[in-house]
Amino acid sequence: MARPNIQNERRNQILDAFESCVARYGVEGATLARTAKLAGLARPLVRHNVGNRDRLLEALVDRFLEKSRSSMAAMVSALPAENRSRTAIDWLFDPTYSDPQLVRISNSLIAASTESPFLAAKMQVWLSDFIARLDEVLAEDFPDTDPAKIAAVSTGITGIYFNVEALYPLRKTDALVAASKQAAILLLESLETGQ
Repeated sequence: MARPNIQNERRNQILDAFESCVARYGVEGATLARTAKLAGLARPLVRHNVGNRDRLLEALVDRFLEKSRSSMAAMVSALPAENRSRTAIDWLFDPTYSDPQLVRISNSLIAASTESPFLAAKMQVWLSDFIARLDEVLAEDFPDTDPAKIAAVSTGITGIYFNVEALYPLRKTDALVAASKQAAILLLESLETGQ
């Protein structure tokens, strides 16, 4: 009987460990040594299964982008047939739907983008994809509205959302979350009133 291939399992184990390291120490502090220790593997096994640190970072970014796209797609597909925009705002500004580790990873990747054109390009795609999905939701609710206005509103909501989500770790942010959600609703209402 052939030996089972555990390379995918090992790869996921290593990527899980690297994600944890990036979330805790940032991109620069997420070393191969820390990753190997957290994964419970020897450093050469990390390199064998994933590659050098650059390959590990590329794999993490691809995995992060896929998780983000899947999460956004799941949210959009779960929205009701009517009042999709309002429901999206309700969900976006509900801390119980936030994944703290993904938030820390995204913040770490954004921070590291200043030194890495590769990361900057990938994170720009991530941001553009998010805004585009929100544009689609708003356009469905407001089909007769100028696409430029929809883009401005979805971009504004995105900025408010990412800012407040990044601040969740501060705890006791209920007032900030409520005010931020209200600001997003005011932007949405500008589409409803046509102003």
